[in-house]
Amino acid sequence: MIHERHQDWLSRRGIASDTAERMGVSTHSDDRGNWLTFPYRLDGEVVNRKRRMTAEKRHEMDKGGRLCLWNGEVLRSQQVRDGGSVIITEGEFDAMIAVQCGKHSTVSVPNGAPSERVDDPANAKRYAYLYDCHEHDLGQVREFILATDGDKPGASLATDLAAILGPERCRFVVYPEGTKDLNEVFLAHGQAGVVKAIDDARPWPVKGLYRMSDIPEAAAVQAMTTGIDALDPMMSIVLGTLTVFTGYANMGKSTVLNTLLASCVARGVPVCVASFETAPKPILRDGIARAMLGCSEYDYAAHAGRTTAWDRIEQHVRIVSNSLDEDTELDIDGFLDVCRAAVLRDGVRVIVLDPWNEVEHKRARDETTTEYVGRSIRKVKAFAKRFNVAFWIVAHPTKPQKGQSGIPSLYDVSDSANWSNKADYGLVYHRPDKTVNEATLAVVKVRMGLPGECGTVSVKFDHRVSRINGFTA
Repeated sequence: MIHERHQDWLSRRGIASDTAERMGVSTHSDDRGNWLTFPYRLDGEVVNRKRRMTAEKRHEMDKGGRLCLWNGEVLRSQQVRDGGSVIITEGEFDAMIAVQCGKHSTVSVPNGAPSERVDDPANAKRYAYLYDCHEHDLGQVREFILATDGDKPGASLATDLAAILGPERCRFVVYPEGTKDLNEVFLAHGQAGVVKAIDDARPWPVKGLYRMSDIPEAAAVQAMTTGIDALDPMMSIVLGTLTVFTGYANMGKSTVLNTLLASCVARGVPVCVASFETAPKPILRDGIARAMLGCSEYDYAAHAGRTTAWDRIEQHVRIVSNSLDEDTELDIDGFLDVCRAAVLRDGVRVIVLDPWNEVEHKRARDETTTEYVGRSIRKVKAFAKRFNVAFWIVAHPTKPQKGQSGIPSLYDVSDSANWSNKADYGLVYHRPDKTVNEATLAVVKVRMGLPGECGTVSVKFDHRVSRINGFTA
């Protein structure tokens, strides 16, 4: 039986006394007073009791009693076995409200919410009762609705439960403004409000899994000219993408990059160049400046615009180099940290890493080279998207076999097929005869949705203007 005062107290919380009695709630009296008592059952037997004083917030449980879910026997009901959802609340009062509103497959945790998240909830003593008492029954449940309190401890409890039960099986309740649990929802909005809050529970986020509505509309592609007229119909410099540029050593890839960088600087686009194999002064600076000015190496020394070109390079070009400190070693994380500073401080929009093999490569223990390259490329692509920059990596192919003079592919790049698989654009420069001023630029990959198409063009380095083909400032 429930004492009249307890009935009144429950009534003020919106809980009918017959609901409470049906769930085994009763009044227990001792020399300390009257306790509202909640029985915890397993396999039809009471294994614990939680007692509460209503005049003051005092709780206690049976000494030596087992912890288990309150009303946990519903886990074996036909409704749950047929695929019905199980609601988990933070306390017995919220569970009774849910049952009273027709949500009979409702249980409550026995020990409330933790003050903060548990480091390893699956192995935490706090949640051991889930495995000791309910592991098999919980494993049969199709879906859980987490109706914990809408505060920080409640959020910690819900997060722990989702980690234990599996986020793919969980939804969480979002309470109407001004309420933080099912009891408050009932008092403010009645049965309909409780039912709606439970029925509208949202899927627990699963990293990497989204509905179409969760994904923002794709931003318009931001593309710039490469500065090489013959190349522009096939590819662009696109913000948020990774371009892998390859070709055998000492064939003239730097002349392509100088043309590209000069085009950016001439248009006021800030760039960051990792110049590990090329001395920043004078070689890189003068190569970019000559391409900007459109003059030959012979005319450059006396060119009237040389100082102006240097000023623009000073304004728009940032260099990552170890020429000032030969002991400096940058791994991929350190390099991206430097690039981040260049983006945020100097507004850099285009980043060129030339070449990849000059970065200090630190593989994790038991990590293969292919796995490392794949992981590193994912970091670079995530950086490009996050900071909306065009990222170009110069990656050398393996040396051709003796007698072989054909154009390499991205699959020939040293260490990993990921260079081909993960690139947004793939560009190959090939000059089979170093004595002849004629080369091939081949666009070998254009990811779907990006401007351009695969194709090949023949190009020359015009010594009169220090550019590849038709750069226009």
